[in-house]
Amino acid sequence: MFPLHSDVPSSVPSFFEMTTPSSDCATTAGRTASRARVTGIHILLVEDEPVLAKNLCRSLEKAGHHVQAVESGEDALTHIRSSRPDLVLLDNRLPGMSGIDTLRALRDHDASILVVMMTAFATLEDAIDAMRLGAADFVRKPVGLAELELAIQRAVQSDRLQQELRYHRGRSSGPGSSELVGSSPAMDDVRRTIDRLSNIQSTRGGGPTVLITGETGTGKGLLARMLHAASARCSGPFIDVNCTAIPETLLESELFGHEKGAITDARHAKPGLIEAAEGGTLFLDEIGHVSAAIQAKLLKVIENSTVRRLGSVRDRATDVWIVAATNRDLLGAIERQEFREDLYYRLRVLEIPVPPLRDRVDDVIELAEHFVAAHAARYGVPTPALSVATKATLRSYRWPGNVREVANVLERAVLLSERQVLEPSDLALLAPKSERSNPSEVANSSSTGEFRVTFPPQGIVWAELEKSLIEQALAQENGNQVRAARLLGLSRDALRYRMEKHGVRTS
Repeated sequence: MFPLHSDVPSSVPSFFEMTTPSSDCATTAGRTASRARVTGIHILLVEDEPVLAKNLCRSLEKAGHHVQAVESGEDALTHIRSSRPDLVLLDNRLPGMSGIDTLRALRDHDASILVVMMTAFATLEDAIDAMRLGAADFVRKPVGLAELELAIQRAVQSDRLQQELRYHRGRSSGPGSSELVGSSPAMDDVRRTIDRLSNIQSTRGGGPTVLITGETGTGKGLLARMLHAASARCSGPFIDVNCTAIPETLLESELFGHEKGAITDARHAKPGLIEAAEGGTLFLDEIGHVSAAIQAKLLKVIENSTVRRLGSVRDRATDVWIVAATNRDLLGAIERQEFREDLYYRLRVLEIPVPPLRDRVDDVIELAEHFVAAHAARYGVPTPALSVATKATLRSYRWPGNVREVANVLERAVLLSERQVLEPSDLALLAPKSERSNPSEVANSSSTGEFRVTFPPQGIVWAELEKSLIEQALAQENGNQVRAARLLGLSRDALRYRMEKHGVRTS
């Protein structure tokens, strides 16, 4: 894609990501974590009743935590200066410093320490004071282990979600996050589009839907993030949904949410990602691969600005800007009745085509120099230069993997090269396709039916040979998969698997 100057590509896949400065949304990973029990945390118990302290320590250690106990606020402050706990269980009535005074001192020392207050004389004023000072929870004594454990779980899980949100917010709002790499006319067109959209103030129901089209690796996801960051919705959440990464059986529930009992194991109602994007942007990556049922429901979301959870009988108003992306030919998919025509036109109120890198070769050197510097900084190695020959090689290569391939090639070169100037051999590029063997010239059968393979000096690419054989068999049988499978000595299921693997489609 068009990388940000502060961004280093990541190879870690995910179903979706969320970026937001607020605390009312979370990622799927975060929600999954929130359902898991947290154990093994370091707890400091501040309790002046020895019997109660002993019983609490025994119970919490039995639950899998590491617990240390002190009897006063002064001892607690001394303890955290030498050993930082993950969470403090703090009694409100203590000898010497009160629990509220101790909480204030703890927050002054380290505001990131989680504190759960306990008291046998709870008043509304005490609870308000504790929450204002940053206590994660407030429980009343005598407290049962189950109630106390629940308070601990809530505090730790909430803190972890906040850390994740801060991480994603830093990714989207870091230095240089509004700058594209590349000075080609295509990049200038993209910049003008972003500037134009940034001046449009979205009203209730979201802004104009945007459809980003382009090959895999061109950077459609980054462009969506930039559109969000430049829009009037930049203070709201950015929900990134990879429609091909979430299993089809889960995608509907993830997008639209569900009510209690609507699906298997749905013990609680859960808002979907559309609701999570309220006031912000929902990015539907690879929209061309969703099922017809989900297409119909998405069309309703766009047209009516409402969403209905699975199992619900009422619609909920939603204020979401929808940005979608695909590497598929949606017009072709419409002709094959694989994509709804009405949804297509609703999505492409504004279409932003992202050209492949081979169509903007003037940007290749800028991208390469950007990635060299970024990877060198990331791994703490000197930044190598690009030789004249390397630059010529970079410009002449076709880059079938687009910007993502540039990033990966330069990362490998920076890691493995011991030179201060990168040479073409450091790139380890694949031979151009025109120089590879033609599958139809490699394999043939003799008049006696004997199958022969002529290996060229540079060898063959097995995937290309297999794909070519499948395409030729399908062409010979006019697209009939059963007969083509028989020609290839495969079952129909095996053929369909290989067709999917190589992206072979019948007209």
